[in-house]
Amino acid sequence: MNIKITPKPLTGKVSVVSSKSLSHRYIIASGLAHGTSVINNVLDSDDLVATKGALSALGTQFEGDKVIGNDLILSQSTIDCKESGSTLRFMIPILLLQKEKVTFTGSGRLPLRSLDVYFDLFKQKNIHYTRPEDAYLPLEVKGPLRAGYYPMRGDVSSQFLTGLLFALPLLNKDSVIEITTPLESRGYINLTLDTLRLFGIHILEVDQYFYIKGGQKYLPIEATVEADYSQAAFWMVAGIIGGKIELSNLDPLTKQGDYKIVDIIKSMVGSIEYDDASRIYSIEPSETFGITIDLSQIPDLGPILMVLASLSKNTTIFTNASRLRIKESDRLDAMYQTLLKFGVDVEMKADSMVVKGTKILKGNQTFDTFGDHRIAMAIAIAAIRADGPVTILNADVVSKSYPKFFEVYQSLGGDIHES
Repeated sequence: MNIKITPKPLTGKVSVVSSKSLSHRYIIASGLAHGTSVINNVLDSDDLVATKGALSALGTQFEGDKVIGNDLILSQSTIDCKESGSTLRFMIPILLLQKEKVTFTGSGRLPLRSLDVYFDLFKQKNIHYTRPEDAYLPLEVKGPLRAGYYPMRGDVSSQFLTGLLFALPLLNKDSVIEITTPLESRGYINLTLDTLRLFGIHILEVDQYFYIKGGQKYLPIEATVEADYSQAAFWMVAGIIGGKIELSNLDPLTKQGDYKIVDIIKSMVGSIEYDDASRIYSIEPSETFGITIDLSQIPDLGPILMVLASLSKNTTIFTNASRLRIKESDRLDAMYQTLLKFGVDVEMKADSMVVKGTKILKGNQTFDTFGDHRIAMAIAIAAIRADGPVTILNADVVSKSYPKFFEVYQSLGGDIHES
């Protein structure tokens, strides 16, 4: 689907969509529990369809909000992870609890997204795997996963650590994970540990070590997935560069790392306030100013923050941005090309980006999404301040994480037409 946006400010109220990160974690933990959990407000997106499909291969059943966990007996040998890196990296250790061969497949850019962290561990633990020479998928693995010592880097995707944290408590013996480099995306690990505690799994973290007692069991529970700060960030920036927007359902005490968007906007002198009585964030148009932003812990905020930087006074410097290169697209390069096309003065290096702000973006152009949902949404928000219509190719990639994004965009007064 290609869409054409005629620039105009967005204004109104948004009930923020549920967290993709927590939806994955709650659904997986429920599937690993023996019994029925009730998980309310699970995100309806392509990535969650992939995770539910992977769990179904282990006998998990889904009936509305109910997740019915069984005996984790493998019923199919091929797991289609679609384009979901979370599904793939979370589920590999879980499927390795079985002794049977399992083949993971995927589409889009997923077959090119690195699994080297797991491959290093497989070699240490004598876990058999096969893969193509020029890609990571299809990947065939054969367990079983064994308890023990797992050294792993912390400066790559936190999804590898999360996958092991899900699986290792189910083994009979104890395990230890040592993080051998500084841990990035700390917020996502906090979400994992909180989810595990909620489902009755206890892990001790001391310095760079995670001590995991074996023989633990996941407990079925009832829980509600909170709203997503990474998705709310798009509407927050829309409010700063457009019209007043009010956001509901967000928890100001969240453990989500992308809550940092609130602090960053305030640091840039943007107007964002939370009212305890109404439980609503109010964001109003503001003149914002460039700052230095470290993306090491918040890579998913990179694209929309670069849009805000492009419309802020002075210069914004983004540091520790290399992990943007290993997402659904090379997001650092994708945003570099996008901002250049919008007429922004931008400089990109291997691990950083410098953005000099402007007042108006160049419209009357067509933009590529690079097959990336966050790039598509960032372009749509940037279009608010373009001097002519903006056409977005393959805009339906937003279905990966936020299928109703453009419906919400229109409800706020956005002028969108399929082209």
